[in-house]
Amino acid sequence: MRPSQWRVVVASLAGTLVGGLAYLLVLMDFGTDVGRSAVALRYAGGFFEAQGNAFLDGHLDVPAYVMGIEGFTEGTKTYMYFGPFPALLRIPVLLVTQDFDGKMTLVSMLVAWVVFAVFATRLVWLVRRAVLGDDAEVTRRQAVLAGLFLAGITGGTTLTFDASLPWVYHEVYLWQTALVVAAAYWLVRLALEPTGRGVAWLALVILCAVLTRTTGGWGVCLGAVALGLWMWRGTSFAARRRLAPWVLAAGLVPLAVGIAYNMWKFGHPYLFPLQDQVWTETNQHRRYALESNGGTITGPQFFTSSLTTYFDPRGIRFVDYFPWVTLPGSNATGSGTAVIDQSYRTGSVTAFMPLWLLMAVASLPVLLRRTPAGEGGHGVRALRPAALATFLMTGGVMAYGYLAHRYTSEFVPALVLGSTITLWALVARWAAASRALAVGLGVVLSLGGLFSIAAQASTGFAMAATTYRGEPLERYLDLQDRLSGGPGTAFARLISHSDALPIGGSADDLHIRGDCDGLYLNTGDKYEPWVIVEERARVVSVSFPAKLPKTSVDLFVTHGKATRAVFLQTFRDGSMQLGIRNETGVFYGPLFMPYPREVLHIGLRTDSSLGYMELTSTPGGYVGYVPIQEWYGDWVSRIGSVDELYDAPTTLPSGLRVAPETGLTPPLCAQLASHNGIDLS
Repeated sequence: MRPSQWRVVVASLAGTLVGGLAYLLVLMDFGTDVGRSAVALRYAGGFFEAQGNAFLDGHLDVPAYVMGIEGFTEGTKTYMYFGPFPALLRIPVLLVTQDFDGKMTLVSMLVAWVVFAVFATRLVWLVRRAVLGDDAEVTRRQAVLAGLFLAGITGGTTLTFDASLPWVYHEVYLWQTALVVAAAYWLVRLALEPTGRGVAWLALVILCAVLTRTTGGWGVCLGAVALGLWMWRGTSFAARRRLAPWVLAAGLVPLAVGIAYNMWKFGHPYLFPLQDQVWTETNQHRRYALESNGGTITGPQFFTSSLTTYFDPRGIRFVDYFPWVTLPGSNATGSGTAVIDQSYRTGSVTAFMPLWLLMAVASLPVLLRRTPAGEGGHGVRALRPAALATFLMTGGVMAYGYLAHRYTSEFVPALVLGSTITLWALVARWAAASRALAVGLGVVLSLGGLFSIAAQASTGFAMAATTYRGEPLERYLDLQDRLSGGPGTAFARLISHSDALPIGGSADDLHIRGDCDGLYLNTGDKYEPWVIVEERARVVSVSFPAKLPKTSVDLFVTHGKATRAVFLQTFRDGSMQLGIRNETGVFYGPLFMPYPREVLHIGLRTDSSLGYMELTSTPGGYVGYVPIQEWYGDWVSRIGSVDELYDAPTTLPSGLRVAPETGLTPPLCAQLASHNGIDLS
């Protein structure tokens, strides 16, 4: 192997290993659970398994209970709007076992990143060939620059943030980006080397992209059409013009397949009937947005909102405590008169990927400059169809009335291709001029890549914790306290204390209720402003007279969307059972019989990852769950309260004696209060 080839191999491996390490750490949430999910209930983790099983059963509709609010109801059937490609990938596993239903998302996202990294790497060296020519040797400086660049683009894009939440919303962006970058590679390669094999690979990749997401799929379809027309009418491909119809077919046939699939389900070439979605039936603001925008939430009226959100240089937030870089502190607001459907805390391309955006913009003069006719298919002209494809795919998100950070994934293929062009057309040529300039450019690439990796990884780590809650959120806040806490620190100033539940506040605020009776976090999100981190378990003990009466006594009353009660019911034969009285009726737990003179201990333990309190007793065991954090009719999540009906030992007329007990102090709350000098008295 020639030294030039060794440099390509070393640069490629080193760069992708660094970027891959950042991606993998976020994907695994810095742990080892390959089956982890975005939320404890695994919602949106099993959509593609359900679709794959439907394919095996010979139909397209999926169970309504799996889709929940994301389902589209057409008559008596429910459909999902996601493309089928990720479901098709699962079929080999589904043919063998159902044990991994809802648990394959993380592995799928890892495979998607590998595909992305492979084709991004191949694209980098292919673009070098197009810009510098076949005979140009890969120098040490070029190899170093390429390695630094590959580390940045494989680990420092929105894909690393997407890795934080293994559910279908992010999985489809991983696959779309991987497939569009793969299609860009084959578009460039066909422009340089038109072959039948290349056309076949292009058609396959485009078909997979079309069956993943419409925006990316249609973009690469149109890019293939542009390449086919160039090959047909241009003078550069006289010897290979016979392939032009096949290149056109590689773009048009997958497009037709995608249209047919969507028509079969929804009767439209590419849109979904949002009026038929369960979410629309449930959410009043969605119905208002549809009514205000003429029955749709797509169109040019949303362009200014998307532009100001996704390209605002202020679309990032720096803080004085771990993780130091976060998403903006409040939901995106958009601009103009169009009514936005939903918006979340959204970072911008400009702020989170500044170097890649700058390099992509710098590639435009290179792409648009006139080229000598004698270049044939070589030179920058070979890059134009791929550049057009990656640019066109961004049109969907720019015309969509829904703002979220994951949607900046739509820009990643264009950033990858554009910045690669600049790397070879400008940066590599400047680096060749002098060693000092090469070192300076290497430092810029290193710092730009490291910043984007750190920004995406830190926001991803925080997003994983606040979305799942429970143990991951406790671990995140513990780390935040250890790295940033202490009396008088910026982190300590985030913590407030009162005897009531939190109200108001801003992103990252923490609130302690009472003597560590509860610890709460402000997410900065308008839909779910405060979430439970920890709560002290509510516990009472009940002792019984020698002769047990038949009676019923309420022990706890919870207040939320509805008023609910926990009660104990006893019988003369010595048996008893706990029950929950809620808005749907009365639920009884199992009968049990304590030993004579045995004291019954009853507890409500909050599980913040579920938003429920678990009702258990000793003896007796598990009874059921009572909501403690719920979505209200306005689709704002609120934390409920609990009345403990006995604040002192009380002997009832029935002879039962009820006494309150103090649950264990939540350990993280106690740590935060002690370490940061919070007086809980």
